[in-house]
Amino acid sequence: MEDEIPKIYETEGTPLEKKIIDQKWYMEKVGFYWLIAELDSKTKIAFGYANLNNDDFAEWGYIDLYDLKHEGARRDTYWEPRTFEEAQKKIRQYRRGFYQR
Repeated sequence: MEDEIPKIYETEGTPLEKKIIDQKWYMEKVGFYWLIAELDSKTKIAFGYANLNNDDFAEWGYIDLYDLKHEGARRDTYWEPRTFEEAQKKIRQYRRGFYQR
């Protein structure tokens, strides 16, 4: 639920790898994903991690959820909150299974 996601700047003192990732958005066909740690529920501006199918250039920053939806990204409704560290492990496991098909 969006009201349970920390507000923008609320987890500022938390190390990035320990931030709780409450939502995952993705574009499966191109391998893009976004991990949401903070959210302004009125403006739909989030703080999180963006990976556009390139681990070397992935980065933390601000994400406009309206733009994601407009571009065709979908929210992973099966995603369960977990630390960024755990989220990365889960995504690596999924990608290994996906690419081995």
